[in-house]
Amino acid sequence: MAMTRSRRRFLAGFGVVGLAGVAGCVDGSGSSRGATDVIFHNVAEVSRTVEVTVTQAGSTSTTIETSFDLAPHSERKINNEVIMESDYDVEVSFTDETRDSAYSETQEWNDAGKPLHILLNNQIVFTVQIG
Repeated sequence: MAMTRSRRRFLAGFGVVGLAGVAGCVDGSGSSRGATDVIFHNVAEVSRTVEVTVTQAGSTSTTIETSFDLAPHSERKINNEVIMESDYDVEVSFTDETRDSAYSETQEWNDAGKPLHILLNNQIVFTVQIG
């Protein structure tokens, strides 16, 4: 009988430790949520100064708010800043030596999952990675 009680205590303790190990890894709906990337591609022949603001839909606080310089034919990744399975408003603008004023576009990014690629040429193109 003493052997059964200690086995039960061991299994109960092991279960509690297992639950503690996954605490915080699952949201309220029971699904695991990770983060995804935003990747900028300057496909132009000139350097660009890029400004980006990513805001979760229905919120006033920004998830990403930054600016950076991007050389011709280069890319920059903002890694793991966007929580997956959420909706976002993405605003991007750029300036370069060929423009008198900034060029700007805004895009809704619904149910973020795969990385969002933003191509900068004569315009701004938003595309979600497939596969």
